[in-house]
Amino acid sequence: MKGERVAQGPWLYPRSYMRLVSVVTAFAAVLTPLDSTIVSISLPAIAKGIGADYPEALWVPLGYLVSLSSLLLLFGRLADLRGRKPVFVAGFAVFTFSTLMCALSQTPIELDGWRVVQGAGAAMILSTSGAIITETYPPWERGKAFGYWSLAVYTGTTVGPVLGGLIVSRPTILGLPSWRWVFMATVLPALLGLCLSSRYLREGPRAASGRLDLMGGLLAFSGLWLALLGVTVGSFMGWGLEDLVLLVIGLALLALFAYREYSLGRQALLDASMFKSVPFSMGNLAALLNYAGYFFVPFFLSYYMIRVLGVSSVQASVPLMALSLAMVTLSPVSGWASDRVGARPLATTGMAIIAVGLIMLSRLGLNATVGQITAIAAMIGVGMGLFSSPNTASVMGSAPRDRLAVASATLSVMRFTGQSMSIAIAGALAASYIPRSVLVEVFTGLAISPASFSAPAFVAGLHRVYIVMSALVLAGAVASSLRGRR
Repeated sequence: MKGERVAQGPWLYPRSYMRLVSVVTAFAAVLTPLDSTIVSISLPAIAKGIGADYPEALWVPLGYLVSLSSLLLLFGRLADLRGRKPVFVAGFAVFTFSTLMCALSQTPIELDGWRVVQGAGAAMILSTSGAIITETYPPWERGKAFGYWSLAVYTGTTVGPVLGGLIVSRPTILGLPSWRWVFMATVLPALLGLCLSSRYLREGPRAASGRLDLMGGLLAFSGLWLALLGVTVGSFMGWGLEDLVLLVIGLALLALFAYREYSLGRQALLDASMFKSVPFSMGNLAALLNYAGYFFVPFFLSYYMIRVLGVSSVQASVPLMALSLAMVTLSPVSGWASDRVGARPLATTGMAIIAVGLIMLSRLGLNATVGQITAIAAMIGVGMGLFSSPNTASVMGSAPRDRLAVASATLSVMRFTGQSMSIAIAGALAASYIPRSVLVEVFTGLAISPASFSAPAFVAGLHRVYIVMSALVLAGAVASSLRGRR
């Protein structure tokens, strides 16, 4: 195929195709953050509508995140070996179908199961999007292309809370319970992405040779799934033998995964040799701990505002939108600043601000206002904005030039694994600090008895959750400070 002359020379693809790729990958970029943020504000309505108990409610976001984090490397490697278009298109197909099935689910277990499948589709899409952009655009225009991609990510992050709040503000829409439309809202962009990618996307040359470490992918998926299932169910039900067995088996499988990846070297899904670099290892550890300590906030804040303070879902979406907007606004600025002063001071300061924000949330009581919560949420967003771009730049800058794709995928795995851990750890802490009857009523909307709900007991337990999670973020700040000069 003849190329078309672009700004600085000939390139493989015409400009019209480059624009098409930006449009198709924009659908992919919107879906993952939109799905996360729209569910965060809607989870109280979803849990009540489908009759989920406490662990089942936690697994609505958690099932999605476990699949996404544990399968990202496997599908990325599969795309390099077998072609990116087939994996990308299949990801849209899986995501579209499973999202529709989430909306049609009749039981909590059915919904949680389809969320696991939906996360697998998201992993297929996300693991290939960046590679498709890199392959399509010339080096001198990739920054602009990824800028469009980032804009789509930020759009999904910002729109999600408002859209979710508006949807569940009504009991029914077109004769269906409104919570079902939380999932239906993402079916259309997923379907459009599927149609455009299958019809117009071109297959590039195979990017790698070798074999697919399917066993490693299965170990990562099953290990993380079993470990987090043991934690969430065991902490709520009282740590029976079966819960401990699930946790131990899960941790053993994760240990086998780590050993296998170390043994396989450059053929592994996760290149353990890259962690010999202090900036790379500390940056990834900082990301893991930061997201583990922070990501639960939108979900738990939603329950606090809607169930305890009694505000509407639309009002409750305001603090979550403020958090996203602060992060979106500051991320480009902090990325520019990190090129001049280094990542360490900005990323470490950002994590310290997040920890202070969590401590401030622990001081909120039964009479907090939406304005107070919004100010604290915006503060946490500022911390995330200071952390994210500089930390990414530091990790990528410390990776070998021929392993940039692996480095990017590794950092994404740390981010999504941290998010999974955040829901599980915060959920386990809440089950330990808050009476079971109170948890059931808050998270399901169903009263055990007329006197079962105690707002003071819920708030007191939530305070302790915030304090413990702030310690996780501070531990990440320590890791960030040890990354070296940059």
